Amino acid sequence: MGMSALEFLCDIRFHRSFVFQGSGATRRSKPIRVSYADYGDQHSDAVVLFCGALVGGRFCYSPLDGLAKAYNVRIIHPDRPGIGGSDPVELHERIPIWLEMVPQLLNHLKIPHVAIASHSGGVIYALNTILTHPHLLHPTNPYVTFFAPWVHHSHSGITHLKATEFLPAPVIGKFASMAKFVNTNVMPLAGLSSSFIHGIMDSFHYSTPPPAPVPLTPTNTVSRSASICSLDRPDVLNLDDQKVVEQLRRLILEYLYAESIDGVSEDAKLFLKKPSSIQWCSPSIFWSDIDYAVPLLSKLIQEASGNGQIQRKWTIDTFHAQADNMVGEKGRIWFDQCWRNPSSTPSIDHVGTQTVGTEREPSFEYRSEIVRGSEHNYLMDPAYGAAEKWLQRVREAFPQIEEV
Repeated sequence: MGMSALEFLCDIRFHRSFVFQGSGATRRSKPIRVSYADYGDQHSDAVVLFCGALVGGRFCYSPLDGLAKAYNVRIIHPDRPGIGGSDPVELHERIPIWLEMVPQLLNHLKIPHVAIASHSGGVIYALNTILTHPHLLHPTNPYVTFFAPWVHHSHSGITHLKATEFLPAPVIGKFASMAKFVNTNVMPLAGLSSSFIHGIMDSFHYSTPPPAPVPLTPTNTVSRSASICSLDRPDVLNLDDQKVVEQLRRLILEYLYAESIDGVSEDAKLFLKKPSSIQWCSPSIFWSDIDYAVPLLSKLIQEASGNGQIQRKWTIDTFHAQADNMVGEKGRIWFDQCWRNPSSTPSIDHVGTQTVGTEREPSFEYRSEIVRGSEHNYLMDPAYGAAEKWLQRVREAFPQIEEV
């Protein structure tokens, strides 16, 4: 019989912390602390650096532990600034601090290479990491995965998100405190969702239930037939048991709100670009949106190949939810189009400059699929199959040395 949900979440693997000293643009007088989870197969060389959704702290994707173990994959999930046990920073420092933290954390853990994955708004942090630290990905098989990637409402046309154009940034900045208050009376909270805007606009009048902060659906409408991770092991949760699933969801929520979530408000402003002066990119490498970042990455790959470096076969996978009221069909098509037809190749330069080159063949393989029956917040529920397919591909991207 597997362990209980309480015993599972109390495991030290979900309560790690790391202290590093900011340098360069983020130099500080005091060290910076970051909390993180380190789960799955901790002895594996196939490692994922995971960037969660808006309210997607290190506990929220812990249900993937059993699957990760089954496929011999290790998952490193740091909390962003002001979330969990990670020190808060100013809004303009969020991405620079993240980019300084990542290589130092991986070096601390003696992890040379990772695959990168994100859910929803985590795509912004994932893209910055790839563009700034491409050497951290596998030397021959760089692998990147986006789950329900966030698309700004200027491209998706989602009506309830366009309403944020009329909300001042300070109102959006109160999202975390309102969510924490509402949590005591309503359903669990999750990644950036349709209820986010309604929660902001209506919270002064009545409580609107936000969705869950974990990839496990809160109802038994999804068939949970025996899966590869449903093993009779003392260190694996039985996700085929609905009682275990509901207990885990409740405890994750309690743990989530027992720590800081103030950074969620800052991420909400970042994702929505409120104020409009907020940039998604780092200070050193400029890109304004997904359609700018993709050709930038393409040129980076091409230049590395042209400089005589080892040929790297980049693969980018995207799993879209079938029902996505955060991105919608228009946003999904736009995101895929960015990757399938990068129309130009801007040079990597400092903020404020842009050099556009000629159109080239894609320097990576892009694959996209819609996951049947899924929706934005619960796309990574193992019951839908996308998470299992992803972890299998991560394992394959790190070829194991065969013994002679």
